[in-house]
Amino acid sequence: MRKLIYTLIIFSFVYFITACDNKEEFNHDSDFNLTFSKESISFDTIFSGLPSTTSQLKIYNLSSKTIQIDEIHLENDSDYQLNINGIIGNNSNKTEILPKDSLYIFIKLNTEDLNQDEPRLIEDHILFTFNSKVLRFPLKSWSQDVIRFSQNELESQTWTKNRPYLIDQDITLKENHKLSILAGTKVYFQKGAGLHIKGELNIEGSYEEPVFFGSSRREELYKNIPGQWNGLFFYAESKNNFISHFQLENAAEGITALSDVNDNNLKIEYSKLLNFTKTGIKTQNFNLNMHDVIVSSCGEQNILLQGDGDFEFSHCNFINYWQISSRTNTCFSYLANETNDKNLNIYNSIIYGSNTNELEINNINNIEIINSLIKLEEEKQNIFAASFKGCIFNMDPDFSNKYEHNYNLRQGSPLINTAKLDYANQHPFDYNGNSRISDTQPDIGCFEFIDKTE
Repeated sequence: MRKLIYTLIIFSFVYFITACDNKEEFNHDSDFNLTFSKESISFDTIFSGLPSTTSQLKIYNLSSKTIQIDEIHLENDSDYQLNINGIIGNNSNKTEILPKDSLYIFIKLNTEDLNQDEPRLIEDHILFTFNSKVLRFPLKSWSQDVIRFSQNELESQTWTKNRPYLIDQDITLKENHKLSILAGTKVYFQKGAGLHIKGELNIEGSYEEPVFFGSSRREELYKNIPGQWNGLFFYAESKNNFISHFQLENAAEGITALSDVNDNNLKIEYSKLLNFTKTGIKTQNFNLNMHDVIVSSCGEQNILLQGDGDFEFSHCNFINYWQISSRTNTCFSYLANETNDKNLNIYNSIIYGSNTNELEINNINNIEIINSLIKLEEEKQNIFAASFKGCIFNMDPDFSNKYEHNYNLRQGSPLINTAKLDYANQHPFDYNGNSRISDTQPDIGCFEFIDKTE
């Protein structure tokens, strides 16, 4: 009996010591703080009904003892969605972080449509309760309601800047109907979607508020990724279209205009088309008139003109420094029918890029290229010599930042004061709204050089 009592005393003592040691393994210091991998988490403006990308938060325990977090949860039970240590849910109890270890939380945001024009702020905090205190980690994002389309055909209507438009499938403007898009309007497309025009398109942006077409993925990660939607397409039924102060980016193709016979007209001014896996502007039997238009960064051609058509380009920038894959096509391709008796006129413009030859012409009849910068080897210059007047070949244009599509000119650029005044007078203001004729010595391309040192 005495032996049994002695054994029980020993086991009790061992249990007491072990319990004390286990208790000491946890950090109970009220002054200790967890460390976060970020100061806060925010998402670029997301569209209601579409989930954001997932953002990652890492929580570090830098102490030499385990931390037990009594509770992790959202303070306001908002539209943020948490995944805590691999478990989906906005609440977790008694979560441990071992010494010198960490915990992952993945955060998404998915908001409901409240039928509001103005963006709304979605704020919340992730609360961490431990050691008799609470740490608050901030979440702050903007959500925007959008106009959606339940049918894939449009009749005559006007789009405004009041609320963005979201197109999640191919949508077609019917023949004999007109779509007017006013200044400041933004139109976003999901993967596989595009806008098809069989009626008449009239885009009326402004210097201050251009019209925008782009991908619905607005996160920084997707900013310069081509191929995120299909593009803008015109058909034979579409006769007279006008586009002013317009930006289209990150599609498979920019503008495609196809017709069986040459009685279709498209005019574009003060517009920018960027980042396409295929072609920036492609025509077949379409008449095309453009001034102060930038077409840049295309996996194939910036400009592809086929069939019959009258073409006039003034003060345009056709520039291709495509870097995603190899590119064999020229920046500008004119592949007219042999019987084509229409004109190709290029004035005060830039055809330039990373290839040795950036201009392809299969029919030199009725072609006039005046006071323009062209990337073209000498042999081809000689072949097309009758078409060139006052042109500059192969000189570095000295852009402000060609890889960020900033084609403003730097001081010393060979394009300064080398454009022909006769054509500049027809379009006296440049892409930025600056006068290009105030000094009677206009510059080649979309941008008039402004000496900021004066």
